[in-house]
Amino acid sequence: MAATIYYDKNGFYDATVAAGTINGSNEFAASSSITNPEYISDEGIDKAMTAVANEDAVQFTFSAGVYNDYVALYFTGAMTETIALHYDNSSSGVAAAISTITADFSVGWNVTEFTLPAPFQYWLIKAHGTVAGLTEALIGAKLTLPLEPTANITTAHKFGTEEVKAHGANRYYISKHDNYKVITVSLDHMTAANKTSILAFSDTVTDRKPFIYSEDGTTGPFHWVKLVRPLTFSMVAPDIWSCQMVMRTLTS
Repeated sequence: MAATIYYDKNGFYDATVAAGTINGSNEFAASSSITNPEYISDEGIDKAMTAVANEDAVQFTFSAGVYNDYVALYFTGAMTETIALHYDNSSSGVAAAISTITADFSVGWNVTEFTLPAPFQYWLIKAHGTVAGLTEALIGAKLTLPLEPTANITTAHKFGTEEVKAHGANRYYISKHDNYKVITVSLDHMTAANKTSILAFSDTVTDRKPFIYSEDGTTGPFHWVKLVRPLTFSMVAPDIWSCQMVMRTLTS
C-alpha cells in the first residue's frame, strides 16, 4: 500500500460529544457513566477518558450527514476488549453497526477502514467490555498520497534544549520543548488531480489540526503530526507538479 494520510476531513473535532450507553438492541441513551468523555477528541493523546464499561458509548454529532471511511483509536497500552463503530441519522433509536473493530489493540494508533452506503450524521464508538487507555479517536476520510515511484522522504530530529552561558563560563540549559521529528515528504511528479486532492487536505487541516501520516496504509508505522508550513508547488512539466510536505510529530 502507498503512504496514507488519515485526517479530519468532515469536522470530527467540531462534532458535539455525548457519553451514554448502547443496549443490546443498538439504541443509544445519553448518561454520565463515562468520566471525561471529551478527552477522546481533544486533539491530544495524553489523557484518557475513564470508567468505560460494557455497553458504554460516545456519540459524535456532525453538523450534517458525512461520508467517513476510517476510524483510528489511540491506546496507551495493549487491550483485548472489543470495540464497535455505529452510525445513524437520528440521535436516538436503533443505530446500525458498521462492523466490530478488532479486539487486539496495540499501543499507539489502530486504524480500521470501511465503506459506507450513505452519509450519516451521528457516529458512535461502543465498548464491549471494560476499555482502558483510549486517549484519542479520529473519524474521517483518508488521502492516499501519490508517493511512488518518485517520492523521497527525509526525517530530522529537533532538540528542545537551549544553552545559556553565564558569567564565569557557567553553562545552564533550558528545556523549551520535548524532542520531536520533522518529516519531509517530496512528491516529484504529481498530476493536476493529485494537486487538487492534496490542496483540499492542506486547506482543511492548515497548521492547526493534527492528523495521522502512515508510511504504509493501515499497517503503519503511524505518525501523529501537524503541518509545519503551507504546501508549495512547482510546475516541472505541463500539468505536472512537484510538492514538498513538511510535518512535525506531536509528543504526548
